[in-house]
Amino acid sequence: MAKLRPIELPLTVMGASRIFDPLISRIPIRIPILFTVVCIWSWTSCAHAVTLDAQVIGEDRSVIETIATTLDHLREEISDEFFELNYLAKEDLLKKTKDNPAFFFITDAVTFAALSEAGAWAVAAMKHPLAIDSSHTSGAAFITRKDRTDINSLTDLQDKKIVGMSPTSSLSYLIGLRELQRIFGPGHFSKEVSFSGAPIEKVVHEILEGRGDVGIIDACLLERMERDGNITPDSLKVISPRDSSDLRCRHSTGLYPGWVMAVSKPASELTEKERNLILKVSSVLPTVPKLQGLMEWSTPSNNDAIASLLSALEDENKDKAFWKNFFSKYGPWLGAFVIFLFLLFAHTIYVSWLVRKRTAQLTASMQRAQKLQHLVNSEQEKISAMERAGIVGQLSSMIAHELQQPINAITNFSRGLRIRNERGSLGPEVLQETLQRITHQSETAAQIVNKVRAYAKQHSAEKVRVNLLALLKKSIQKFKQIKGSRLSFDLNCPETIEVEVDPLESDLVLYNLFKNSLEACKNEAEPLIIISVEQSEQKTVIKIQDNGPEISEDLVNSIFIPKVSQKTDGLGLGLSICKALAESQGGSLTAIRNEQGHLVMKLCLPMAVPAKDIRKNQ
Repeated sequence: MAKLRPIELPLTVMGASRIFDPLISRIPIRIPILFTVVCIWSWTSCAHAVTLDAQVIGEDRSVIETIATTLDHLREEISDEFFELNYLAKEDLLKKTKDNPAFFFITDAVTFAALSEAGAWAVAAMKHPLAIDSSHTSGAAFITRKDRTDINSLTDLQDKKIVGMSPTSSLSYLIGLRELQRIFGPGHFSKEVSFSGAPIEKVVHEILEGRGDVGIIDACLLERMERDGNITPDSLKVISPRDSSDLRCRHSTGLYPGWVMAVSKPASELTEKERNLILKVSSVLPTVPKLQGLMEWSTPSNNDAIASLLSALEDENKDKAFWKNFFSKYGPWLGAFVIFLFLLFAHTIYVSWLVRKRTAQLTASMQRAQKLQHLVNSEQEKISAMERAGIVGQLSSMIAHELQQPINAITNFSRGLRIRNERGSLGPEVLQETLQRITHQSETAAQIVNKVRAYAKQHSAEKVRVNLLALLKKSIQKFKQIKGSRLSFDLNCPETIEVEVDPLESDLVLYNLFKNSLEACKNEAEPLIIISVEQSEQKTVIKIQDNGPEISEDLVNSIFIPKVSQKTDGLGLGLSICKALAESQGGSLTAIRNEQGHLVMKLCLPMAVPAKDIRKNQ
């Protein structure tokens, strides 16, 4: 409920009454009374009424007394204006300033930040006597009982019961909440937060009486209550106090602007008379008596710090509301999707295991069939038959080993098309691109089959001139597309090196080496393959190593022995086939153990004959 101060006579009227006292004493009693009424009526009729709304209900006593002293001083110094003060709560001030604003109003920095969006602007700002300026006059202090040895810093506030004055109208609580947000990150740091309500002194008594672990109060409030005798000195302590010359009292947070006197009318709409009134008030405010325990008036400060504070807290509240609504609305669907992914993953593992099992059974059946076939041959062809069996066995293993790459790729691409089609998200571009990849992998499988047939006919490799850097990049890209792994590559190869190789065979060798490195790095957090290239005489040496675990010298010596594998599901034929492919092109494949104990594969490929040498031979 708004309150009105009693009308006070200006000094000119009071002086006139003293001059005419002797005369008035001789006049009948009714005439002085009539004269007084006429004087009061004439002054109130001539003086211009200026309304000033003040947010004081439930606020700190020092602020209330500062506003009262300021009003008295304005009435004394600007006697031609009649200042009418309305006492309002924060909510009433917000509503009144937007709907039916007074010309002047006094409020805290947070409320002013909200009203400034409607065109309000500050005339002056309150400064704490212990602050360096009005920008560093407000802060928060985290307090607890002196005997709480388990709370010594702000990091100890996790899961402690916090007490504040108000979740919205208390500037100290908002500042403290922002400080805890910086320490603990976005989200609620405490299991329980309660509010005492106004005035702010209630928070102090809540902590003293043990109804909370930690309280958030205004900076400098503890000193004033101890000085006034409201609490026993040293009964409370400030948590993580900051030693700052900007505000010479105990506080735990950064500092912000405090209270302001503002004008509700935009500056562009002011009349000349209103501008003059603002200039008068601005010049009088710094002369308000500086009494003990009261605030001081100074020039307005930048309110960007308060705007940033509110923005950070508003963003956090938006995030909380978003995720709460999201899980409330889509929680069941999200749970069903997670279950679907789990079932899909389980199905993929089962199919992969089944394929390996069927492949092993097929290989065993083929080997048994080959043995039975050779037993019916004559004694004369026994040796040649055994040799052919060895060749066929190796070629079969090569097919089973090398065809796994395109078969897996085709399976993955086909499964992806089916899943997208079932979801209804299969677009023409995705379909075309995936079909091209399937076609490419099918052609690769056909080339492998033709290459194996060529081996069976003892045809030599068909070597062509290729750029080594382009060959390596293409193999790396294809490997990532098929495996989709998190493996990283560190490639160091000159751009001008050219080699004379069979591209398909070289790609098969590189793919197998990359696959072995990926298997070796499966337990590493950041698996990495390092590829370096050196030139030696007529050979180009490609070194491939990874950051997997160390290996023994015995493993290096047996790495190319057929049917010897470190993988539980391996056939032990991959590296032996790679070695044969490298040698068929006129190169070699060797393994060494470096000084750190890691495996290094050295692939030597023949360098291409320079173009000028070709022309000379022709």
